[in-house]
Amino acid sequence: MKKALLSMIFTFLLLSSVYAKEIITITDMAGRKVTIPKKVEKVVALSASLRYIVYLQAFDRVAGIEGVEKHRIMKGNIATGKAYWLAIKDRVHTIPSVGEGGPGKLPDFEKLIAVNPDLVITFEVDNAQLIQSRTGIPVVVIQYARTEGFRIEDIQNTFNFLGKILQKEKRAEELNRYINQCIAEIERKTKNSNKPSVYIGAISARGAHGITSSEADYPPLRWLNVKNVVDDTRKKGHIFIDREKLLVWNPDYIFIDTGGFSLVNDDYLKNKEFYKKLKALREGRVYTVFPYNFYRTNLEILIANAYFIGKVIYPERFGDINPQKKAEEIFRKFLGIDVYGDLKSVYRGYGKVEFKESEITVH
Repeated sequence: MKKALLSMIFTFLLLSSVYAKEIITITDMAGRKVTIPKKVEKVVALSASLRYIVYLQAFDRVAGIEGVEKHRIMKGNIATGKAYWLAIKDRVHTIPSVGEGGPGKLPDFEKLIAVNPDLVITFEVDNAQLIQSRTGIPVVVIQYARTEGFRIEDIQNTFNFLGKILQKEKRAEELNRYINQCIAEIERKTKNSNKPSVYIGAISARGAHGITSSEADYPPLRWLNVKNVVDDTRKKGHIFIDREKLLVWNPDYIFIDTGGFSLVNDDYLKNKEFYKKLKALREGRVYTVFPYNFYRTNLEILIANAYFIGKVIYPERFGDINPQKKAEEIFRKFLGIDVYGDLKSVYRGYGKVEFKESEITVH
């Protein structure tokens, strides 16, 4: 009873604060009508939407944060897999927690009310409705890059949408312009190519996976004008393949997502004969990329991966590109700092793979 009364008092005070401000009604990215303050000064970003606040350089407005965003270690994996976290790691611990967080999880309503945000941001429509009804705090739903099928336009639309709400229109335009420039450069360099065949293995999706975890319509391969062998399945997004199918495809190049590198190593030691049948392994054309799925999609890593893959497959066309320097530039553009060294200290991305009798190594 006491908790219920306290919640009602907090809600009353919150609503009084909100309606003392000038308000507007908007349509969020799920088609919901939401009334919000015209000037949003305090936000709580749930279910991994915090990365967009970091991208838009609006982290100073964060009033509360999920517990998973405070942890250096999440489920045994170092949080550097979230590149955006590296840009805020020294500041997250001073911000009040609004619950543990994570995909599909609701915040602690009392803690959320206590930090008194002007707005809550989430990817999850059902949770948005419930949070708003229980707390009286406006909640908007945004789009994100789904593992079920990635569309760069969804991210760019989200930048524009949040840019208007947070008065960060210029920053949104800057990011979208940079994304377009990168994709246009990659596509220009690979136009009229001979379309070598490529397979991306060990892609992370709700955890680490082995060589049979891949992705159809993988954006970097689409931009690079190569043949993603998994596209033969006519599916979209993350997919598990039958390992024998990889032998049938026998791609020219294989790239391993280092989020699942240890699992590939373990599998190789148990199934060496299978791996030795792969043309890419026999001819020394197996490489690593950084994992881009870590608490949802990390856009800056995806773009950096595209340049590295391009350099490997088309060394002459990407002769002016140093993949590490380009990755550093991309990280600075999206995050304000270069986090390449932090990523490299944890993951063995952007290297050539050697399959030895005792283990897999990366150079």
